Amino acid sequence: MSVLWRILSYLKPYRWTLISGYVALLLSVAAQLAIPRLVELAIDHGIAGRRLQVILAAAVALVLAGIAQGLLTFARSYSFQALAENIAYRLRHELYQHLERLSFSFFDQAYTGQLMARATEDVNAIRRFFWVVPRTLVQSLGTLVAVSVMLFLMNWRLAAISLSVLPLLALATVHFSRKARHLFLEVQQQFGVMTTVLQENLAGARVVRAFAREDAEHARFDAELQDLQDRSLKAAWWSALYTAIVTTLGAAGIVVVVWYGGREVLAGNLSIGQLTAFYFLLILTAQPIRMLGWMVSSTARAIASGQRVFEVLDQQPEISSPLNAIDASRIRGAVEFRSVSFSYPESGVASLYDISFVVEPGQRIALFGPTGSGKSTLVALIPRFYDVTEGTVLIDGIDVRAYDLRSLRQRIGLVLQDTLLFSVSVRENIAFGRPDASEEEIIEAAKAAQAHDFIIELPYGYDTVVGERGISLSGGQKQRIAIARALLMDPRVLILDEATSSVDAETDRAIQQALQRLMDGRTSFIIAHRVLTLQNADLILVLENGRIVERGTHEELLALGGLYARQYARQAQEHAPMRSAAD
Repeated sequence: MSVLWRILSYLKPYRWTLISGYVALLLSVAAQLAIPRLVELAIDHGIAGRRLQVILAAAVALVLAGIAQGLLTFARSYSFQALAENIAYRLRHELYQHLERLSFSFFDQAYTGQLMARATEDVNAIRRFFWVVPRTLVQSLGTLVAVSVMLFLMNWRLAAISLSVLPLLALATVHFSRKARHLFLEVQQQFGVMTTVLQENLAGARVVRAFAREDAEHARFDAELQDLQDRSLKAAWWSALYTAIVTTLGAAGIVVVVWYGGREVLAGNLSIGQLTAFYFLLILTAQPIRMLGWMVSSTARAIASGQRVFEVLDQQPEISSPLNAIDASRIRGAVEFRSVSFSYPESGVASLYDISFVVEPGQRIALFGPTGSGKSTLVALIPRFYDVTEGTVLIDGIDVRAYDLRSLRQRIGLVLQDTLLFSVSVRENIAFGRPDASEEEIIEAAKAAQAHDFIIELPYGYDTVVGERGISLSGGQKQRIAIARALLMDPRVLILDEATSSVDAETDRAIQQALQRLMDGRTSFIIAHRVLTLQNADLILVLENGRIVERGTHEELLALGGLYARQYARQAQEHAPMRSAAD
């Protein structure tokens, strides 16, 4: 019930919308209840008494009641629809805003498909709950209470027999609500699993086709889809059973009216008009009784979905700005790692061991080592994507954990190995970190990254939309735009994680020339597998198995004759035939 109360707490900011909806609802119920009594008046006092004026008055009253009911139904429906949409907007806004604050460690363990399902299908279930239940609950209970009172006033014996099914209905409702919550939670969980598989296959469509794994992946998706169908059908079976029980109990009441009510008319205890009104009033209870099944299903599904949404909202960010955080906007870029060790939270296995080095402002630091040696993990500690397990990372002599997180990251430019562009224009992608940048600044950054020439050749130049994840561009083009994006921020610390891995040797040399000029005055960390691109670094750190095994300049490391020197010799030998062919 705590989940349900938390869901209901979202009504508070919209209480006037809720009240206006309830006013329209109650008035429409009153208009609806007036119709059977007007029919009774027309039959007993108009038709039976042969009084045309009464018949005409009843007909006019019926028309007015119908019009009033229609207008009030519109007001009621719009109010509750607006209520549901406002709450869905607020939930999605909170969810997205909270996801933006969560630490990288959360996303390392979460599945994108599951998160998408919670932001879409689960929020939709809660939206449907607010559209259906608050309105239907009051309408159904109000109708049942009002009709019951009117029936007892007309003939208490007939009313008591007709409504004797209500306790049985209550028992069925309690049993179904307990069963339904568990079933719908299973459905929502499996929907998230299915969405994850679908998302992975859409994102990796080229890989799937390249390895001719279409049939295998189709079978994997179909298995999850079948599981979802099985769970949904099981929930639907119980829902249909409950609806059938409710409908049967409602029909039993009608049978009683025909049988016992007919005897009362024959005995002179009830007029034909009263029996007709009684029948119509009892018919009005059928819809609220049937709606109980819908309400119970909707509530159970909303509780299951709310539980999944609140699981995300209750996740606390592991990394955040401290109280009295220091503004990082004026940092110079001196970076120090002091006895740093790090383990990823989900595995607990150490990725870095006792890392120590000092970088002066404006220096260029190269990180070299085999895949999995810890290079990307090391640079991820500088903008606090993760916090160290042991030791300290300092910028300008201050622990990075003391800085305001937003201002710290705004002063660190980053080009990741996996380049991500958004489905907007080239201009907007370059200006992503500085939306207020001028046209001249955007073009200057693009020229510096050797991107301007190919951008102006695009169909709409800088206004060309690059497509989802930059799908319309080559790998090298995407990386050059990402470099321009980082350079436009004018960061004090620049991190290039395999920033030229997807460009050819000629473009690589052009970018390196531009970077040599633009890295002046910025502390730069360069990660690359090509030893030839690291020669001009002020300091080269060679990592292996999470440890610094060599450090020094290019010449010093060659003289050392270790891992760096061996890789340099191997790569130089591999490039020799290429240079000969070019000559």
